[in-house]
Amino acid sequence: MSYDWKTLPSLTALKAFDATATHGGFAKAARALNVTDAAIAQQVRALEAELGVRLTIRQGRHIRLTEQGKGLANGLSSAFRTIGDEIAALREATLRKGLRVTTSPYLADKLIVPKLSEFWRKNPGAEISLSPSRDFVDVVQDGFDLAIRAFPQKDTPDWPGTDILRIADVPITAVCAPEVAEKAGSDVHNIPWLWHDGMSVKVEMMRDCGIQVDKIERVRIGSPNLLLEATRQGLGATLFNAQIAQEVLKDDNLVEIETPRKAMLTYYAVLPKGPRHHLADQFIDWVGSMM
Repeated sequence: MSYDWKTLPSLTALKAFDATATHGGFAKAARALNVTDAAIAQQVRALEAELGVRLTIRQGRHIRLTEQGKGLANGLSSAFRTIGDEIAALREATLRKGLRVTTSPYLADKLIVPKLSEFWRKNPGAEISLSPSRDFVDVVQDGFDLAIRAFPQKDTPDWPGTDILRIADVPITAVCAPEVAEKAGSDVHNIPWLWHDGMSVKVEMMRDCGIQVDKIERVRIGSPNLLLEATRQGLGATLFNAQIAQEVLKDDNLVEIETPRKAMLTYYAVLPKGPRHHLADQFIDWVGSMM
C-alpha cells in the first residue's frame, strides 16, 4: 500500500501525541521522549491545528483525551506497536545472521581456523561462515560481509562499492626444505622456485624481495593447493607472510632463506559499503591482533 506522505502529520508530532496519550500528560511524555514539557505541548497543539480538531483537554496537571483523541491514540498505539515488533524481529534476525568471510586458504587454514575458539570465547554464540578462495571475490556481488586480502605494500586496492580498511603490515619470508637451501648456497637465484596457478600477486612479492623472476628456475606444480606439500618434499622454495611462515617452519621442518631485500605484505579488510555486520569490526580487530 502506498501513502501520500505529504498529507500525513510529522512523525515528531505523532510521537508526542502518542506519548501524551500513553502517559496521561505532557510532563511524563517529555521524560519518556527526553525532551521538554513545552516541546511536547507545542507538538500536540501543532497536530491539533493541522487536523482541525481538539485531541486533548487539560485537567489540572493531567491531560484527558477527547473522543477524537482516543480514536487517534488507539490507531497510533497499534501502528507503533506493529512497527516496533517488525523492527525488533529485523534486529533479532540480523543478530542471528552469521558473518560471511572470504579470505585466502592459507590465512584460513594456518591462522584463522586454528585459533577460532578464541574469537568464540570473546563473542559467545557468534556464527562464522568462512569461504577460503584464492580468487579475489566480489564481496558485493557474492553477498559476503567481509573479505581479508593481502597485497604487496606498494599496492593499494580499489574496489568499487566497498570500504577498505588497513589491518596490518606483515613481513614476507622465503622458505624451503633444508636440502634445497644446502644445495643452493646463499644466492636465492640458484634455488628452484615453485610456480603455480594465479601467480600475479606472488610474482609482485618476489620482485619486492629482490628476486629477479626472469633468472630463476621455475618448478611448475599447477594447483596452489599443492604448494605446501611441494615445499615439504624439496621441490623448491616459496614465499609466505611471516606469521604463517612461523607456523610452517615449526610444523613442517622447513627453513627460512634470506632474500636480497626485506619486503612487506599489507592485509586489508574489504567490506560492502553501508551498514556492517555486527560482528565485522570485532572479527577484523581479532585477525589484526594475530598478525
